[in-house]
Amino acid sequence: MKFTAPCVFLALVSLSVTSSALSVGQRMRMVVQEASGIFAGVDLISSNRALRDGEGKNKTLNNIIRDVSEVDDLIDIKYVDLEPEQPKRSTPVHINALAYVKDHIDSATANVKVKYGFITLLNRNYDLCQELKTNLNKTCPVDEGPIEVSVDVDIPGFIPPGWFHLEATAWRDSDEKHLGRILADVKF
Repeated sequence: MKFTAPCVFLALVSLSVTSSALSVGQRMRMVVQEASGIFAGVDLISSNRALRDGEGKNKTLNNIIRDVSEVDDLIDIKYVDLEPEQPKRSTPVHINALAYVKDHIDSATANVKVKYGFITLLNRNYDLCQELKTNLNKTCPVDEGPIEVSVDVDIPGFIPPGWFHLEATAWRDSDEKHLGRILADVKF
């Protein structure tokens, strides 16, 4: 079943208009029932094999980032610490992270998607070796073993208020073996 945000919005509006005389509790029950009908037959996690089959990590790394990689992916993220824990506009964020690389990586690519609500702001591939060199003064190839990341990121002041969703998936270029996948949700 294919659905869009407007259909959910229209369902909620129509319920609000037709049930204006009902109590708040009755209206909430109707909204839940209507939403259940809209999403009936939709498996919200079936698109992620790792979550569906129980093979994934689905590990919370902090209050913003989740590791949803599959167990056999080439990188195992141990932790990601943010300072401050909740990023704010015009405030730099210091990121410390530790991961374990399970196999040699000559070169890799990451696809990063950033959405503001339902609007896609970014959908871009990055050369991870170039990013390592530019931002961390490290080079490819990356051998098996621990890799530590410590980086400062400036958060611009012009970010609009609201929720942002980030999804990043990385793979080794030589055989397209997944390195990992993270999801992040942050409110500014």
